Amino acid sequence: MLTVKLEPVSAGQAAISNPAQGAVFESVGLPKPKLVRLAPGEDYEERSTIRLTPALSEVQKPIWGTYRLSITYKAQYSNAAEIQRTLKVTVWQAEVSSDAIEVQLQPPGPESRGQVSGTVNTPDSFPIRDAIVSLTDHAERLMDQTTSDPDGRYSFASLPPGLYWITARRDGATEDTTVFRHVQLTPSEASATQELVMIPSEIYEHQKVLHKPVLFCITDSAGRPLDRVGLETTWSNGTVVDNVKGETGSDGAVALELISGRNFVTLKRRGCPKQDERADVAAGEGIDGFEFTLECAKK
Repeated sequence: MLTVKLEPVSAGQAAISNPAQGAVFESVGLPKPKLVRLAPGEDYEERSTIRLTPALSEVQKPIWGTYRLSITYKAQYSNAAEIQRTLKVTVWQAEVSSDAIEVQLQPPGPESRGQVSGTVNTPDSFPIRDAIVSLTDHAERLMDQTTSDPDGRYSFASLPPGLYWITARRDGATEDTTVFRHVQLTPSEASATQELVMIPSEIYEHQKVLHKPVLFCITDSAGRPLDRVGLETTWSNGTVVDNVKGETGSDGAVALELISGRNFVTLKRRGCPKQDERADVAAGEGIDGFEFTLECAKK
């Protein structure tokens, strides 16, 4: 969980009726949760896009100026204790805050008067509410994000001239439902309307199916962790095949991103015969964990 803290710096500001806000944008496509391995003292970096909204005065006018920005990251898993007990692997759970930095929030320039609006509908012209609609620039950098209202409507304002992409996906979808369209805003044509039609959920590629993080721990018959064990997992629904590979580290563990359901796992280690296992990954969020014993010691 990422939490954004945004506070005005200037002491002489007008009275605030609504505090400043910072929102973390959702993934334009399917979310991709994953586990990463960190050695003691090692850092890991992952980027997110956030929207910063200035505070409002008592007369509901934005208070522009200098703000202090900081981010808090919190990780918590409902089954972390079970993972540690069964796999002897510690899943980090804690809260850490970034250093605060100062940012300048300024009003849109006179050229930023463009607007993109439209609706999100089914092929039968029924509105889709709460679809996640994202606006990206010509380089596909995420610029803004909103959700469609009960009538399927969305809108983005205060845009400078340029080429923009609009994408939409269903919130909570387990299969990719993203559609995208582009619009061109010019000084003479500063507004554009775009209808987004959400096609029925279909699976064409394994990347378009929701994956979840799964932790594997491989040991020998004495319960000692085995490193350099290659894992190859296969998931299939008859028309689509998902194949994911990984290798255990010194703690005998490896994290893979798998599709929920029945996954067939092949264990390979130099000097040992192949061993086939099965991992039934539960549906829903969180982490799954499996421990397998490889009946072979490295020669």
